Amino acid sequence: MSDRDSSDSGSTEAEPVSSRRSSSSSTSTSTASAPHRTLGQRWRRTGELRRRVSLAVGVSVVAGVFATLLDSAWAMRGGEGRRFVELALGVGGALGPLALVLGLAVGVSSWLVHPRVEPSVVRLLDRLRDLAPSRTADIAAFVPLATLGLFAWATLSAHLARTLLGAAVPASVCGAVLAVASLGLGATLALVVLALTPALRKRLATWRSRWRGAVDPVATLALALAVVTLLLAYGIQSGTVSGDGGLLGIFGVFKREELDLRAPALLLAWTLAIYLAPPMFSWLRSYQAWALAAVALSVTMIAARRLDASPDTARALERSAPVAKVPLRLLARLGDRDKDGASGWFGGGDCDDNNAAIGPAADDVPNNGVDEDCSGSDLHLEPTAALGPELPVSAEGEARLPKAGNAILITVDTLRYDLGFAGYERAVSPNLDRLAKRSAVFERAYALASYTGKSVGPMLIGKYGSETHRNWGHFNKFSSEDTFVAERLKRAGFRTMSVQGHRYFGAFGGLERGFDDLDLSAAPPEGAAWATDTTTTSDKLTDAAIALLDRHGSGQFFLWIHYLDPHANYVSHAGTPEFGKSARDRYDHEVRYTDQEIGRLLSHVEKAAWAGRTSIVVTSDHGEAFGEHGMHFHGFELWEPLVRVPLIVHVPGLDAKRVATPRGAIDLVPTLLDLCRVPRPPSVTEAPADSHDFVSGASLIPDLLASPGAILQERDVVVDMPAGPYNEARRALIHGDLKLIVSRDAQKELFDLRRDPGETKNVWAERKREIEAPYARAKSRMRLLEVTGPRK
Repeated sequence: MSDRDSSDSGSTEAEPVSSRRSSSSSTSTSTASAPHRTLGQRWRRTGELRRRVSLAVGVSVVAGVFATLLDSAWAMRGGEGRRFVELALGVGGALGPLALVLGLAVGVSSWLVHPRVEPSVVRLLDRLRDLAPSRTADIAAFVPLATLGLFAWATLSAHLARTLLGAAVPASVCGAVLAVASLGLGATLALVVLALTPALRKRLATWRSRWRGAVDPVATLALALAVVTLLLAYGIQSGTVSGDGGLLGIFGVFKREELDLRAPALLLAWTLAIYLAPPMFSWLRSYQAWALAAVALSVTMIAARRLDASPDTARALERSAPVAKVPLRLLARLGDRDKDGASGWFGGGDCDDNNAAIGPAADDVPNNGVDEDCSGSDLHLEPTAALGPELPVSAEGEARLPKAGNAILITVDTLRYDLGFAGYERAVSPNLDRLAKRSAVFERAYALASYTGKSVGPMLIGKYGSETHRNWGHFNKFSSEDTFVAERLKRAGFRTMSVQGHRYFGAFGGLERGFDDLDLSAAPPEGAAWATDTTTTSDKLTDAAIALLDRHGSGQFFLWIHYLDPHANYVSHAGTPEFGKSARDRYDHEVRYTDQEIGRLLSHVEKAAWAGRTSIVVTSDHGEAFGEHGMHFHGFELWEPLVRVPLIVHVPGLDAKRVATPRGAIDLVPTLLDLCRVPRPPSVTEAPADSHDFVSGASLIPDLLASPGAILQERDVVVDMPAGPYNEARRALIHGDLKLIVSRDAQKELFDLRRDPGETKNVWAERKREIEAPYARAKSRMRLLEVTGPRK
C-alpha cells in the first residue's frame, strides 16, 4: 500500500464519530425528502392542467346559463303552459351536472391536444396562416378547394344513399355498397382538389400582385364557407322534404318538422364555447370557477325537490326541452333508490323511495288503507262498480245483418280523424264523405297506439299491445301464440286476402298469417331497403285489390288493404288538388289522393254482384301532429291528434247514423266476426287464466242496430302503447269526457276533453278521484305481458 493510500486511510479512520453521525443523518434526511420533493414537483407540473380544467368548467357553467335560457324558451314554445321561471329552474337543474362533465372533458382534451397554449379562434386562424409561411399561396388555394370538395362529397354521397335506398338493392349489401362508393367518390374529389390547386394558386398570385399584399388563407376559407352556406341555404329553400329539387334539393330534408336538430346544435355550440372561449375568461380564478360549479350543482339539488313537487313541470321538460330532457331522465334514474322505476326526485313521483312495492307504477290495492301508487290516498273501490256485461244482440237484430256476408277492412296509415265528414273545411275526402253518409260514423274512435308497429297488429288480433306476444322492436313481430282475425275467418271457410304496400305487413311482422292471398306487388322488392315515405302506392294497391276481388270466386271473403301515402314524406300527384306548401297542406294533398284511390275501389265494390252482402270498415292506425303540443309526425305520445282516428262502418241494409259514444279499435275483431257470423273467442274476462285465446274488445253490432235516440252502453276506451326501442310506455283511458294519460306506468295527467279539447290543463290533482277507480278496473282486466329489450 502506498503512503498516499495509508494517509487517506488514516484520515478516514481518524474522522470523528460525531461527524459521521451528522453525515449519516444528512444523507438519511436527503433520501427521505426526495419523494416529497418529487410529489411536489408533480403537483406543480399539473398546474397548467388544473388551471385549464378549472377555466373550462367555469366557461362551461357560463355557457350553460345561456343553454338553460334557450332550452327553457323552447319548452315554453312547446305549448305546455308553464311559467318560464319554473321551466328555467328545472332545465338549469338538469344541465348543471352536464355543464360540469362537459367542462372536465373538454378541459382535459384541450390540454392533451394543446399542452402549451390554450386554443382560441384567433390562435387557430394564426396557426392556419403559419402552416407553411413560405407557401402561403398554396395554403390559400388548397383550403377553399378542400372546403368546397367536402361539400360536394357530402351532397353527392347523400344522392347516392337516396338512390340506393330507393332501388332494389338488398339491405344486407346496401351499407357496404354505399361505403365503398363514398370512399371512391371522396378519393376522386381529393384528386380534383389537388389538380385545381396550382391553377388557383396562380390566380391568387395575380391578385396578390394587383392588391400589393399577401393572400390570406383565412380570407379564402371564410369566402369558401360563405359560398357553402349560400348553397346549403338555397338547397334547403328549393328542395322538398323528400329531397327532390335538383342537385342541391337533397338538403330540403332539413325542412322536415319532425327532424329536430336543436339539441345536437346547442351541444355543439356549447362544446365549441368551452374549447375556444377560455382565453376571453383569463381573469377567472380557479376558486371562482369551482364556485360557479358548486352553484350549478346546488341548483340541481333545488330542482330535484321542486320538480318532485311539480310533476307537471317535469313532464313539460321531458316532452318539450330538447336538451334537458335526456339528463333529466338520467338523473331521475340515478336517484331511484329502490329500483322500482320511479325516483323520489326530479318529478319521479315515488312517495316512498325505500320501498319497491310502493311507487307510481304500483297497482293500488283497493280498500286496504295503503297508498301503493302514490296518488295521495288509498283506492276506494265499490264492489258494485264493475263494468257490466256486453249488451246481447237479439235474434231480430242479428237477422238484419247480411247473410253469407263478406267484409272489407280498409285502413289508412296516418289518417287524422278531422276529415270532411267530421267537419274539416277542406275537400280532402269526398269519397269517404259519400261512404259516411250511408254508414255508421263513430265520431270519437281511438287507435290502439300512435304508431303502426304497436297499433295494426294488436288491432287485427283483438288484444291490447301489452297483451300480445311480441318482440322488442319498433316494428313488432307477433308470434303464433296470438291469433289474427284472418286466421279465424279462414278456418270458417272464408277466402282471405291482403293487399299491402310495405313488407312489414308480410312475414316480417307475422301479419301474413291467415291470408290465402298476400299481394305485395306495390311494396319495394324483397330485400330492398324500406322507403315507403317516398313511394306512391295507392294506385297500385287499388289495382291489386280489384284484381283479387275479381277472381276470389263466389264464396265468402275477407279483404284487408292498408293505404300508406298519407305517411310522410309527402309527394305531389298530378291531377290531384293542391292546398299549399306547408306540411299540413302537403299532407292534405296526400289524403285527397288516397281518397281518390279508395273511391275507385269503393266504386268497383258497389258494382259487384256481392255488394249487397259486403260490409266495409274504414279506419286508421294512428293520426298525425302538425305542431300540436310542439309535436310533428307521430309516435311517442297519445295526444288526441295522434290517436283519435276516423271509423266508418257500412253494413248493407242498416241505417246511417252518428255514434258520439267513445269506441276503440280494440272492438274491430269482435265486430268483423259478428258481421261475418263467425263465432267469437271468449272475452278477456271469460277466458281461462292460462289461455291466450281471447279478445279484449266488444262488438260494435249493438251500436249499429240501436234505434235512433237510443242510449248506447258507456264503456271506457283504452289506448295502450307498450315500450319499445324508440318509445317509452304510454297508456290512455278515455272515461266519458275525461282522458287519463299514464307515462311509463307512473306519471299521470288528466284532461277534461269537453272543456279542454286541446289537452292543455292537467286536472289530475283536482279530479283524480273520478278516474282512479275506472283506470284500476281497466288495468285489472288486461293480461299484461312484459317484454324488455333488446330482443329482436
